[in-house]
Amino acid sequence: MATEKNKSGENHAVKSGVLGTNLEHAKEHNLRAVIDAVRRHGELTRAEITRTTALSVQTISNLVAELEQRGLLIAGEPQKAKRGQPARPYRLNSQGGFSVGIQMDHQFALTILVNLAGEEIAKIQQEVSRPSPEEGVEILAKLVDQVIETAGIEKERVFGVGVAIPGPFDVSGPTGVGPGWVNFPLEDKLSTRLALPVIVENDANAAAIAERLHGAGKRFDNFVYVFIGMGLGAGLFLNGQVYHGARGAAGEIGHILVETGGKQCECGNSGCFERYVSLRAAYEALGEGDTDHSSPEHLENLLEQQDPIFMSWLKKAAEKLRVGILALESSFDPEVIFIGGLLPPKIAEALLDEMMPLLPSVATQLKPLEQRVLLGVSAPSAPAHGAASVPIFYEFNAELYSQSKASMK
Repeated sequence: MATEKNKSGENHAVKSGVLGTNLEHAKEHNLRAVIDAVRRHGELTRAEITRTTALSVQTISNLVAELEQRGLLIAGEPQKAKRGQPARPYRLNSQGGFSVGIQMDHQFALTILVNLAGEEIAKIQQEVSRPSPEEGVEILAKLVDQVIETAGIEKERVFGVGVAIPGPFDVSGPTGVGPGWVNFPLEDKLSTRLALPVIVENDANAAAIAERLHGAGKRFDNFVYVFIGMGLGAGLFLNGQVYHGARGAAGEIGHILVETGGKQCECGNSGCFERYVSLRAAYEALGEGDTDHSSPEHLENLLEQQDPIFMSWLKKAAEKLRVGILALESSFDPEVIFIGGLLPPKIAEALLDEMMPLLPSVATQLKPLEQRVLLGVSAPSAPAHGAASVPIFYEFNAELYSQSKASMK
């Protein structure tokens, strides 16, 4: 979402989405503004697009015609109007382009291909064992080629490849992919190998982008997506943009201290958030290691059986998460907080239920919210679907990607 400068020089959110500009050299920006408007509203007539983007009638007419020709917009049946000629609504053509998403950790690599609507077209999964970066590039490149071939899609119709890996990228540990990945130029290496644009995001940001594009997140410009995986992280959407931070480590909430003198963490501190709220914390409570758990589905069986050890972990995790939610609300004042990640949906729902009632929040007392916490997409394949959303999001918000990358240099 764009921002404007008010008279005092401060930024404030523009609720209508990306605004266009009538400067002739800004055509690509305006095309993205039209796409963003239609995506957020589902379908719009040319008159509605004009009002939403603040562009001229003639500019919108030209842009819509070009997007139709490119196969990105589809015109619906004319709608009856009270006055004048019936107007045609336009919607995104789900088959107008495709994107590949990759989810990779130290145990497996999952590759999916989706269309513009985020619908899964093809999927391929392969087991790995802490691959080196060079091995990882070859594995991922072959999986991308295979999933595109399986889908029967011309490579030229693929916007790009998104890769979701546990973050932060410069910390290689038990939650990482493997040794040697620190500072490895994965984007450049994989892009050169595939001859496609590649964008690497941490799994929490990728999931947040998917929520923004295809889930309930499209209704909000400011939200936090809490990603519960082997570790714990958060994707931050501030004024419609993904916030990465100065070093790309924004949202590393897993290493916020929530218990003085608590459990030892690999980061060197004790009592970190993710030592209590994560799949690894659940496995540890059960006396299990995470080596054999590329999928957490067996935890769902424990929930159904009301296993006392698992239910004890769930209760303690909810207590810590309740405190974490309050901290996030006080820090960022979001419109809503999503809870999602690798947890099976039933466990995510049970965790949310156990968190209620939430602790009183100063932020929400200023302006009560309809719902402070919502369930986001929660599934073992959530990072892959999130990763597939990343190239689509930045394809139509290229300036946001450039700004974000520049801010981390």
